[in-house]
Amino acid sequence: MAFSLYDATIVALTTALTTLDDILTVAEKTAGSDRLPQARLYEDMKPLSFQVYAAARFAEKTLARLTGTPSNECADDLVSFADMHARIAEVKGLLAQADKETVNRLGEEVAPTEVPSAGSMDISGKAFAMGATVPNVNFHVATAYAILRKEGVPLGKKDYIMPFVTEHIMKPQQ
Repeated sequence: MAFSLYDATIVALTTALTTLDDILTVAEKTAGSDRLPQARLYEDMKPLSFQVYAAARFAEKTLARLTGTPSNECADDLVSFADMHARIAEVKGLLAQADKETVNRLGEEVAPTEVPSAGSMDISGKAFAMGATVPNVNFHVATAYAILRKEGVPLGKKDYIMPFVTEHIMKPQQ
């Protein structure tokens, strides 16, 4: 089967959120982990909890755009590991319900779309997903990883990439 927009978005976003969930699981087992949700890479940057919020929010907004469903408004109110895991699980559950044909079809449709830092633009779902969402989710997941490493959490490259390897290399190819 050909690689589709669904694969490039829904599968990729789910896998990125799995990575995020996995590195949070390692982090919460670290001594002093109660301070980590508010840890920052640098003082003028947003904390770990925001990185989780933003990654999940971008994934959910794109899911709404690519499935024609309303976007769930959610607050940036994550204060604990339980909150962060719950938000990730909620969005992954929504992603799991996405219909492949609908995503691929609506990805081609041009519609008014709210683009962060640019306002409303008439663009395709594919343009929004590939030009805004996927890079933003990857940025926020990588930033979460960097914050945790800076704070001494024992993570390695393998912790970051294994969900991607599992999804795209270890899983039987169709």
